[in-house]
Amino acid sequence: MSYASACFAHVRPSAINKLQVVQNRFMRIATGAPWYLRNSDLHRDLQLPTIAAHFKMISKRFFDTASIHPNPLVIQASNYSPSPNSKLGKRRPKDVLLDPDDQITTDNTNNNPNNTPDIRNTHRLRRRRRGPVSYTSLRRSAVGGRHVFNQPTNTSTTTTS
Repeated sequence: MSYASACFAHVRPSAINKLQVVQNRFMRIATGAPWYLRNSDLHRDLQLPTIAAHFKMISKRFFDTASIHPNPLVIQASNYSPSPNSKLGKRRPKDVLLDPDDQITTDNTNNNPNNTPDIRNTHRLRRRRRGPVSYTSLRRSAVGGRHVFNQPTNTSTTTTS
């Protein structure tokens, strides 16, 4: 996925969105997350960047290292300043650095500026309409594989004679 992503990063947003949908599905399958868990929460908990954020990070790294590349053609190709007022439909690879972050990245950055999950801080960015209070309060039931709330277990044992 990282190979040539500096060049692939400036494609249509709908193409990147299709890749993001695939990543979201894989995250849900890998974690067994229920349908009501937000994608931004999955990204934050798994510490995975979105596809657009990953492409932006790879592009920034490429343009930072291209200025000291031994090949003069690479230096010349990457030595320009992107203009935000370029014609519609004509984008250059460095234009990705000016693009605003996607909604998932913005939500996770606003929630936690260090972009590291805080286990103690489990408050939501927005109030949920459906589902349980938190994903950690769920367990899979043995019958039907449905999610149910954890019931407190009785630790005291009583013996009958």
